[in-house]
Amino acid sequence: MSRRALLGALAVAPLALAGCAAPQASRLRDGISGGQGEAAGLPARARLDGIPFFAQRDWECGPAALAMAMQPAGVRVSPEALVPEVWVPARRGSLQPEMLAAPRRRGLLTVRIGSRLADPLRAVAGGLPVVVFQNLGLSAAPVWHYAVLIGYDLDSEKVVLHTGVDEASEQSIHPFERTWVRGGAWAMTASLPARLPDGADESSVARGMASLERVDAAAALRGWPAVLARWPDNRTAALGLGNAAWASGDRAAALAAWQRAVRRHPDFADAWNNLAHALGEAGERGAAIEAARKAIELGGPRAAAYRETLERLSR
Repeated sequence: MSRRALLGALAVAPLALAGCAAPQASRLRDGISGGQGEAAGLPARARLDGIPFFAQRDWECGPAALAMAMQPAGVRVSPEALVPEVWVPARRGSLQPEMLAAPRRRGLLTVRIGSRLADPLRAVAGGLPVVVFQNLGLSAAPVWHYAVLIGYDLDSEKVVLHTGVDEASEQSIHPFERTWVRGGAWAMTASLPARLPDGADESSVARGMASLERVDAAAALRGWPAVLARWPDNRTAALGLGNAAWASGDRAAALAAWQRAVRRHPDFADAWNNLAHALGEAGERGAAIEAARKAIELGGPRAAAYRETLERLSR
């Protein structure tokens, strides 16, 4: 089975609970006191209270985990409502692309969290529940499962999970790390667009917002400023803010966004091309042609599109 086709399940394999301490958890515990390495800036403990719990029915842990993760963002959805969107009967589980896509259809930002153990812990410390994917069996005999991480304590070496039929279950962090790594170290958050998760890198957040923009431009319009506030030089956000404004019908805001983008990134051909469109529609034909020519001069994989823009403006 390919990694992209990983499924969710409910059964727990006892073998997953055996074994010695997991290396990442041990490093985090040892590094907390000195604030070093992966533990830098990570609180020793965090716990989210009030995250609603839905017991996970056999084979349908994906919809239940997703419903729990979306509640803090104000999306009151039941696991049953999500089953047709994310659960694949033929595979008796939920595929990860569908898990990321379903919240976007409800105006939420979904982000793939980083693959170090510290990353989902940081997201929880930042206030967001994290959907985690585990292999509760063995590599050769996998038992796939989605759970929701809502807390941890590095001193006592515990994590707190909404999992299966157990609400706020306290478990040793060491088997949790091993089962999570065996599941591909996959984790995600679902949040309001302006609520960026900790524990995710710049490119992952920008990809998540761009994916939201394709589904709900108005929602992305609320989120792109948060991306730029955290990473002022992010080109995807600079372009995306204008794109989302344009798609939402605010031509003036789109024009202003792309003007800011080219001022900050004068070598950004895509931004020059979009600015040319906005200037042309605003009746500034000479400035629009100049912007299109700048995009062509910079070139790149979309140079043919830039030439088409210039041709339209010239006509």
